[in-house]
Amino acid sequence: MPIITTVAVTAFLTALAQKGVDKAFETGSEKVSEDAYNWIKSLFYKDHEPKKILKELQDNPEDVEKLSNAAAIINNSIEDDPKFEAYLKEIIQKMPKAVNAISNSKNVITGNVNTGGGNFINGDNNNQMSK
Repeated sequence: MPIITTVAVTAFLTALAQKGVDKAFETGSEKVSEDAYNWIKSLFYKDHEPKKILKELQDNPEDVEKLSNAAAIINNSIEDDPKFEAYLKEIIQKMPKAVNAISNSKNVITGNVNTGGGNFINGDNNNQMSK
């Protein structure tokens, strides 16, 4: 799965754990195909209930081991049938993109910094001793 990054899969799995399959897809600008939706749902749900791995992720969405196990489920499915890789690509492309926002921090640089070849230090004190 070289084209689909681990970061993208992890972000998707985290969204799936936090929101559930239906809400994870409802805010995207484009709809995921029914085949892709049904495939991913079959991996993590049985009888409309989350399977064990998804329940564990819901309890702790940041658990690296659980995320790795869930990614392995996806990878095993793709190994069983390579057409599922196209479904995963579609899901990753159409999932709502997370926007990182930093607020109320004085040590954030939002523009370009051109020091003209000099040093640039951002933040408080910077391990500099007062003279």
